[in-house]
Amino acid sequence: MMYSLTWVVRQGTYHLVTPWCLRLTLPSTKAPATCTLRHGWSRSISVGTTAPASKTWRAGQERTTARSAEENKDGAVTEGVEQKQSIIGESHSRLPDSEGRLRERLQDDTIQMTRIGGIAFAQRIEERGSASAAQRDAPHHVPPPPAPPPPLHLDYGPTPTIPQRLVLSSPPTLAAYMQLMRLDRPIGTWLLFWPCGWSLALSAAPGCLPDLWLMTLFGVGAMVMRGAGCTINDMWDKDFDGKVARTAGRPLASGRLSQFDALVFLGAQLGLGCLILQELNFYSVCLGAASMGLVITYPLMKRFTYWPQLALGFTFNWGALLGSAAALGQCQWAVCAPLYFSGVAWTLIYDTIYAHQDKYDDVIIGIKSTALKLGEATPRWLAMFGTTMISGLLAVGHNAGQTWPYYLTVALVSGHLAKQIWTLDINNAADCGQKFRANRHIGLLLFLGIVTGNLLKE
Repeated sequence: MMYSLTWVVRQGTYHLVTPWCLRLTLPSTKAPATCTLRHGWSRSISVGTTAPASKTWRAGQERTTARSAEENKDGAVTEGVEQKQSIIGESHSRLPDSEGRLRERLQDDTIQMTRIGGIAFAQRIEERGSASAAQRDAPHHVPPPPAPPPPLHLDYGPTPTIPQRLVLSSPPTLAAYMQLMRLDRPIGTWLLFWPCGWSLALSAAPGCLPDLWLMTLFGVGAMVMRGAGCTINDMWDKDFDGKVARTAGRPLASGRLSQFDALVFLGAQLGLGCLILQELNFYSVCLGAASMGLVITYPLMKRFTYWPQLALGFTFNWGALLGSAAALGQCQWAVCAPLYFSGVAWTLIYDTIYAHQDKYDDVIIGIKSTALKLGEATPRWLAMFGTTMISGLLAVGHNAGQTWPYYLTVALVSGHLAKQIWTLDINNAADCGQKFRANRHIGLLLFLGIVTGNLLKE
């Protein structure tokens, strides 16, 4: 019976003869075979070796239970996956809506900004149009002409001197250069020349006049080098001069000339001075070149010491040494040395008087001078400087063998200095300026005394 049933199953005809209850008890030792029963159900039946009916039935039940649990699990997983996909689908369906609303907002903002920009642009156009109309309606406005440059100087007075009239009648640019080298104020040139003239007159042979050619060279050289010294002084003191009423009209301080213009002009003046110096002997050339250090540095002394007038004295009286060297080929030190120091004392006198003109401005801007150093004691100090000068001149006359016209002249010079010092009002700028300019008469008087005394020598 069992063998017949096995044969029927192997032949594939078990669905015809095998009841449904026995199909569940078949062993599953072989690959399942899918069959379609008469009832229309699909089952997987394993065909293999036979087993007891009870055990086979239990194994079938266990397999059925496991298959049901797996089916339930697969269903739950499938339901979870479907729910997740539905949620994702809803989020994706919502995303285009958010992007659309954001895009609509951006479009609205853009339209609003465009409208605002158009309104502002229209307002600007309207404002420009109204301004243009106002300009067309307004009368034609002509800009005022540029202000003329400041005048050269305001203190020439009602009767200018010949050099001042020459400067005033020159073209503006030329007049500025002439003023820079102080051609309108030749007092400085005279004060620089007179020590040279004294030395040349003392070096002349007895009974002879001084060399006219050398006098001419030293006269032109004094004018050129004094101009170079003034140019250097104005270049150093450009900022200071603008703060002082008396010097505010100078070319550099007033802006008529630039620092570069002054530098080029200074080079031209020094070049001309060197050409004049080349006309002298080698000893004089070396001695003249040695003075350039003093020429360049003496304008700076007022920043560091209360005795800048002493530095000016060493510079301005260098001609007392140079004149003797040019006439004799060497310095006659017995005569030149006391003459040089007499000139230094003389410079201390007239330049201290000159400094009292600007002492109030000097205090404000921080410049030092002997006028500030000496103060109310200035007349006593000037008397001492005058005594030193006269003592030196007496030594010069003695060593040079001068005659009585010279000593008479020294007495007159002494009286002139005494009058200056006695009548000086240090708090009156006009009086100080007048006393300062009167010193050119002292130089001329002494020069005439030396020449006359030398003519009377035997």
